[in-house]
Amino acid sequence: MLARLLWLSVGTFVIGAEGFIVAGVLPQITTDLGTTLAAGGQLVTAYALTYAIGSPVLATAFGRAPRKPMLVGALVAFAIANALAAFSSSFALLMAARVLLGLSAGLFIPTANAVAVQMVPPEMRGRAIATVIGGMTVAVALGAPIGTLIATQTSWRVPFAVVAVVSLVASLGLAVFMPGKLPVGAVSLRQRLALASEPLVLKTLLVTLFWAMATFTVFTFVAPLLAHVGVTGWQVSGAFFLFGAASAAGNAYGGVIVDRIGSARTLAVALGTLAASLAAIAVTATFASGTAATVVVLALMVVWGAAGWAFYPAQSSRLIEVAPAAPVVVLSLNSSALFFGQAGGAALGSFVQTAIPLTDLGLVGATSALIALAVLFWSRRSVPRLAVAPAE
Repeated sequence: MLARLLWLSVGTFVIGAEGFIVAGVLPQITTDLGTTLAAGGQLVTAYALTYAIGSPVLATAFGRAPRKPMLVGALVAFAIANALAAFSSSFALLMAARVLLGLSAGLFIPTANAVAVQMVPPEMRGRAIATVIGGMTVAVALGAPIGTLIATQTSWRVPFAVVAVVSLVASLGLAVFMPGKLPVGAVSLRQRLALASEPLVLKTLLVTLFWAMATFTVFTFVAPLLAHVGVTGWQVSGAFFLFGAASAAGNAYGGVIVDRIGSARTLAVALGTLAASLAAIAVTATFASGTAATVVVLALMVVWGAAGWAFYPAQSSRLIEVAPAAPVVVLSLNSSALFFGQAGGAALGSFVQTAIPLTDLGLVGATSALIALAVLFWSRRSVPRLAVAPAE
């Protein structure tokens, strides 16, 4: 059964690859389309904000629709949006493509997770979600650096075209190999909002929000930041590979650490390490130079990737502990919180880098990580009081 879920994993891979490629090619995009880095950062904000708002709305609107056509259609729409991005003649057209990308991704990923957990016995739900989200992890480790390398050798448009083709292949695979009758389960928007408004759930989701802001305040502008310390051209893709490999390792071992010391302690360690690494990147980029700055920043990116993505499985476990009666819904809410944080981080980075040196973005990101840590400790003092248990 898990083998059938691999095509869902391919879908999350192409979505993840497209999402992370933008950060690597942002300087090329802004130069080609004649805009600023601050404006270019809004491409990330538009995508993430569209996903965060559109995902629960679309999931509710299509709650009773057949799942297989929905999944295939979402990937086809994702392919069309990537083709539109590849041939964009203006910044406005590229922005429109990013909005369509956010909508199609926001429909596909939660639906894929829901289908995965409903296709397997309860004792296999964790492995089913890991299989689907595994595509996103591979995208961070391989898709983003390969896409960045292709862009440096050709044009920023080529990776979008490649993702469009792979998206069509994935949609064809789903159409051919996935069962025709997939389980359907719907949760109303009111039920989602009711669960999100529960005090402990809300506090826990705020941790995700500030964690994502910490990461994407810096990651959105990581290419020009790397250029500041001497990492340019094909070397940027190498830096992305180091970050992606560390992120994949952190995501994989985060779950192991949770089993040993618990989710809350794992989250505290991950957030503390994330804050320290981002602050150290800012200090190094400001005061160091030459080879020393390059080596230290690349090493800190490894720490950043590992600590940042060790957070995610720990937070998923924490949310299921907080709302055990509604695991799929609460994880969907967590996904929305992540993308709200991504949008907020990109917008914050775009704003502050016009007022402070680019090298200081790490300090802004570190502050967000420390706020997430403070909210985590605040939430641990709360008593669960779940009055809502949406049917899944």
